[in-house]
Amino acid sequence: MREIVDRILQEEQSARSRLECAQNQSQEIILKAKEEAASLIQDAIDKARDLAKNNREESEKGFLLEKERILVEAKENAALSRSRKEKDIVQTAKDIFLKIITIKG
Repeated sequence: MREIVDRILQEEQSARSRLECAQNQSQEIILKAKEEAASLIQDAIDKARDLAKNNREESEKGFLLEKERILVEAKENAALSRSRKEKDIVQTAKDIFLKIITIKG
């Protein structure tokens, strides 16, 4: 009878030992999974930050190019308008001069 009780106690101790070992292994697996998840999350954050930075830089470059194009176009239009006004002033001055001459004559 004593042998049976000792064997049961040994089996119980063996089961406890295996259970403790399994718990330790599962905790290690969980810890490793958490570390890998944290690493993946940080990688995703870094990639998203880099992508956002690149998109912002590309948008800024596009905006600056568009701004420069608009400025060049505005300068060209202003120069053209000024040229037309100068021609109009010369023509108007000629017309006024001719009227003055015809009035005196």
